[in-house]
Amino acid sequence: MSNNDEICTYSKCIEDLPEEILLRIFRYLLPYKDYSSIRLVCRQWERLGRVTKDWRMNNFYNNLSLSTSPVSIHWHLIDPPKKFNLIPRFSHSVCYVDSKRMLYVFGGNRDMATSLNDFWCLDLSTRNWERILATGSYPPPKCSSTFIDDEQGNLLLFGGRSMIYIDDIHMREQLHHELHSYSLEKNTWNLHKNLNEPGPICDHSASIININNQKRMIIFGGCMIIDDQYQQSTPQRTNDLWQWTNTWTMIHVNGTKPEPRKGHSQFTLNSENILIIGGSSLTRVCRDVWLFSFQTNQWTQITVNNQYPNDFAPSNDDLSYLSFCMVLPSQILITFGRLRRHPTENERHTYSQYDFSHCDKKSREELLLASSSSLPSSSSDENDETNRYSMVHKRLQLPLINNKYNMMDISSGFQMYRLDISNLFSLNPCVTWLPSKSTSVFGSPSRSSLYYSLIYARSEFILFGGIEKRKLCLQKHFSDKDNRSQSISGTLAFITLSNIAL
Repeated sequence: MSNNDEICTYSKCIEDLPEEILLRIFRYLLPYKDYSSIRLVCRQWERLGRVTKDWRMNNFYNNLSLSTSPVSIHWHLIDPPKKFNLIPRFSHSVCYVDSKRMLYVFGGNRDMATSLNDFWCLDLSTRNWERILATGSYPPPKCSSTFIDDEQGNLLLFGGRSMIYIDDIHMREQLHHELHSYSLEKNTWNLHKNLNEPGPICDHSASIININNQKRMIIFGGCMIIDDQYQQSTPQRTNDLWQWTNTWTMIHVNGTKPEPRKGHSQFTLNSENILIIGGSSLTRVCRDVWLFSFQTNQWTQITVNNQYPNDFAPSNDDLSYLSFCMVLPSQILITFGRLRRHPTENERHTYSQYDFSHCDKKSREELLLASSSSLPSSSSDENDETNRYSMVHKRLQLPLINNKYNMMDISSGFQMYRLDISNLFSLNPCVTWLPSKSTSVFGSPSRSSLYYSLIYARSEFILFGGIEKRKLCLQKHFSDKDNRSQSISGTLAFITLSNIAL
């Protein structure tokens, strides 16, 4: 046997691995450009790539929709890039474009008195930020705008608000009525002028709907200035419905309308219906859900089940400030809010084997410190408290990988809330808040946030920014009045639902 024959006999490559190993490796790839790349290698990889993609999507949908089975919620936190001046923000505008595999972010608030107009994109294939330097009629600094894909190569940015200085000391709120479109192909901003526009508006909702093969942007509600004297008027909540094609038109509504509101979420269900949820009116937090039909031009209020218990639906303190996103194949709306209760004994047992090894170091340390209250003590003497904390610190020095911990009374971080909308078009239309997937979400940002953005993209959720609610929640005797000062969150989190940390 020649030397060349020996080399050929003993040389191995990745293609020689069993398909089970390749499938396991492919599961850890990001579901964007990586999936497209492996399908170009060979026919075997193309087939395994399709299998992996189907597995990931089915696994995500099943874990999302099952109402009783516990599931691991994996948080992947990424700090803002140091080489870019990506300022932490809240009330910003985001738009996900699946064909580009990009998340676009515009403006927002740096603090209560400073608005931004920087424009960024996040490449979901590499998790890298890039600032976009576009030409054309650039939008002014503002927050609380709507930013959506018109599905024709443009991103539509409408409305918003900002704070302007009247003099060296005093400031006032300014609402915007401009409609800008950003061309993905030309990298330019265009300003659309129309005399029939709704007027200065913010905190409204918007979505794209295809009616008779015509794309229309539909906006609803928000805070609007009605008077022609914009600078002298006070913003008022509205329940008007507008559409934009190449011109603005107010939609005439038959029958009852939803209560005027702001800060709500809106979704296009099909070519005939849109859905709104959440927000706040002048007197209350809106826990109702409404469906609008373009066939009849009528609003229908939908019955909401399980809307008040804290373990099913978000609390009033958070609901008017939370963003919702829709996962159509599962017909479920998702949001993340603070957990407002402690786990029951049954839940302790159910989640006693939950694997927290994927959490970040800080979350694991908080978990272990809190678990000190449940460590067994040999006597009732007060000196046992010292021994108890020494045991905790010893456990902190042990390897945390593949360890399993008991779920304790911690209510920090984000809880995932799910609203089932699968019965919207049944004989008795209703939506239902489903039981929580887990008692608390470990590995999430150390403090829960409001005014963040939440996007669903290819079997994962993307959460960015917000205002952190600083609250001491590891001790039971603290009340809701013990909120500390608020700060801006620069958190970028990718959230997956799986039995393994993808």
